Amino acid sequence: MIRLAAVLLILSVILGTYGEKVFTYAAAPGEVSRAEGAEDGDKNAAFDAANTEDGEKNAALDAANAEDGEKNAAFDAAAIEDEINKLIEENRDTTPSVSISVFGEKEDICTVISGKADRGNDVLADEETVYEWGSISKVLVWVSVMQLYEEGKLSLDADIREFLPKDFFNYLSYDKPITMLNLMNHNAGFQSPYRDVETTDPEALMSLEKALKETEPAQIYAPGEVVAYSNWGAALAAYVVEKVSGMDYADYVNKNIFERLGMEHTAIKPDLSDNQWVAEHRDKTHCYYLEDGILNSMKECRAYIHIYPAGSATGTMKDLVTFTKAFLCDSKDTPLFKEAGTLDEMLTPTIYFADGKTPRFCHGLEVDKYGNLVYGHGGNTTGFSSLMQFDPVSKTGFVVMVNMRANSIYRSRIPEIVFGKPDYSDLKTNDFKEVDFSGHYIMSGGTFEKGCFSVYSFLTDRFHVKLDKGEYTSNSGVKSITQLSDNAAIFTLVNDEEKLYFFTTDEEGNIVRIENTSIDFIKMSNSTFIINNIILISMIISLFVVMFLLVVHLIKLKAFKEGDLRRFKLVEINFGIAESILAAAISLLFFFGVQNEIVRAIFCIVAMAFLAVMIEMAVMAHIRWGKGKMNKVLILEDVCCVLITVGFIYWKIYQFWGF
Repeated sequence: MIRLAAVLLILSVILGTYGEKVFTYAAAPGEVSRAEGAEDGDKNAAFDAANTEDGEKNAALDAANAEDGEKNAAFDAAAIEDEINKLIEENRDTTPSVSISVFGEKEDICTVISGKADRGNDVLADEETVYEWGSISKVLVWVSVMQLYEEGKLSLDADIREFLPKDFFNYLSYDKPITMLNLMNHNAGFQSPYRDVETTDPEALMSLEKALKETEPAQIYAPGEVVAYSNWGAALAAYVVEKVSGMDYADYVNKNIFERLGMEHTAIKPDLSDNQWVAEHRDKTHCYYLEDGILNSMKECRAYIHIYPAGSATGTMKDLVTFTKAFLCDSKDTPLFKEAGTLDEMLTPTIYFADGKTPRFCHGLEVDKYGNLVYGHGGNTTGFSSLMQFDPVSKTGFVVMVNMRANSIYRSRIPEIVFGKPDYSDLKTNDFKEVDFSGHYIMSGGTFEKGCFSVYSFLTDRFHVKLDKGEYTSNSGVKSITQLSDNAAIFTLVNDEEKLYFFTTDEEGNIVRIENTSIDFIKMSNSTFIINNIILISMIISLFVVMFLLVVHLIKLKAFKEGDLRRFKLVEINFGIAESILAAAISLLFFFGVQNEIVRAIFCIVAMAFLAVMIEMAVMAHIRWGKGKMNKVLILEDVCCVLITVGFIYWKIYQFWGF
């Protein structure tokens, strides 16, 4: 009865507090009032002032781009094609197929298609080979948003709750409005969803609205404060497109982008049902991954994304080239928009890096520096990698698509072949204050701060930089760091690839966070890092100690004949069994329950139940056993029980709902 009472007590507290959120999606408090006109007026005035300042920055950027554009205007098509073919030849054994196109506004500079779409059946890649766009699909969302914006149907700086059903959000942590610009800049504050965002069963697909409700993540940052790349946020923006336009998002994209551009061989729905030709050709392309230098097949590798606007576009390279060329037109001539200035506005910065002058996002488009500013987006799915980039000054762009998971070779080398080596000379200063980059950083995007996987993020999403004999190294392949200014640095990777990062510091000159385009690396204080490690290591050691004692007790059980002593040993054995099941549930949770809510709930509830049993057994051991030679073991088990319980609560392992 004691055991049952303990289990029920814990479950009743947990479910009584959070059950409404888990099972009924109850609305969280803090809905922003629509009657805050005066405050909104102040915000709009500040926004207008910021726009004026940004306009001055943009004019300077345009002037710099125009000057750089004259230097890069002439492209040697033969030299570019030779370099691309050389790169392909160097990686032929580790590339299934790759399709690359370099082009101008109206002409094709070179096109190279190499390898096999299906190595097992000897199917060569060609112009009809179908690739998944991955996150390049988000650019379709941002174009759709800008189309509605130019029609006056959508404001970029209004609270998006104005366009959504009442009480749409359940897990917001801040009353601050979320704007479309927050979604475009990936700084609305969302962590990764805990629930499945994709399925292998097309029959399990749901509407976009339902998918967003089912997979809603916790908001862990205040809007506008931290850049944390969010697939869910991009899909939310697509849902706003649905509500404002009155059309299904896929229908909207087909009518207002694909049909307008003549993109006949691209689908956007996750099951490809909006384009029969693409659906028939998709399975002719097999997917691969590289392991120990060997390509391994995943065959068709079909996954159906519930929040599909974030990454489900699928089609030929030719269609993606057509889409990218639409960004190379003069703003008044692009078929994407009706108003003459909309494209120019889309290419203006909406958020800057820490230096305050280098663009980070331009209305959802990522920005890189290769002499000129280069705009675009990359994409990865389970079996494909892709990248599209363009320079509107020299009116040159490229597309690269590979039927391989997480391919970085072509995505890092092709931009340099087309646009030249990155030039960061304008960022370098001679009077900067040298900073210390060493420390532990947590990635803002793709992480879990709330819920039972907070410990998972601490272990896997941590970026550690250390200073060794005057050189910086990290656990993420960084072999050196060269500071350029008070806000910028070059991180050189072990493969000699250079990456530009920015950073912010506090008043004392200590780094607060490091920034790349899509995420922030937030520095963890040394005290927090030490506390996290102590609690985690103590919990793990305690789990192993009690399991070891369980084995010892089982071996020695037969030697105990005296009734009270034998009963005590049985209590200790039950204690060990409960702890072992607890450990197993936690382990299985991390191996199998990351995205599946039902599995995750089962493991967490089992872990909670047996934690209660373990505590009960520890109490019973004290009741049934007095002073004697076993007291030292009993004290050790008590300490282990306390440490396991502290770790369980500190890392929120009970919190399977993740909010």
